[in-house]
Amino acid sequence: MVGIGNPILSDDGIGIRVARELKQRAPDADIVELGAGGIRLLDVLPGFGRVLIVDAMVTGELACGQFRRFSLAELQSKTARTCNTLCVHDMDLPTAMALGRLAGVDLPENVVIWGVEAADVETFSETLSTAVEAAVPIVVEDMICELLGDKAWVTSSGSISATAARP
Repeated sequence: MVGIGNPILSDDGIGIRVARELKQRAPDADIVELGAGGIRLLDVLPGFGRVLIVDAMVTGELACGQFRRFSLAELQSKTARTCNTLCVHDMDLPTAMALGRLAGVDLPENVVIWGVEAADVETFSETLSTAVEAAVPIVVEDMICELLGDKAWVTSSGSISATAARP
């Protein structure tokens, strides 16, 4: 799982917050925090069959705090965008993935992106807006369901498990 964003730019930090929450809830999962997407993702994606990415988005199509799941193909067709899967300093995620594959990098075939509608991605603040903060546990649960499906359950300590004995 990759959480993308800037934790000091208000709602842009949603990807980082979700990644940190997932680390606590699913300590055995491979979870990475990145400040930007684009070609930087090629450093963390090789060797995985699938990847889940969460990032802020500002579309004006959803209420603040609502989220949308979409595929790499939707990013390629430009029907979906998040704040950091398109990095103005280099290239967008689909282009980075295509370049990596051309170079022979073993990249995931299954890519699912969660875009959370943000209210503010420009104000310097380590605090998410109320609506985006409220979305954190919902996105975390949705991602856990995607990761583990019906094998997931909450242990007595509150963490997520697919291997511990069910109570």
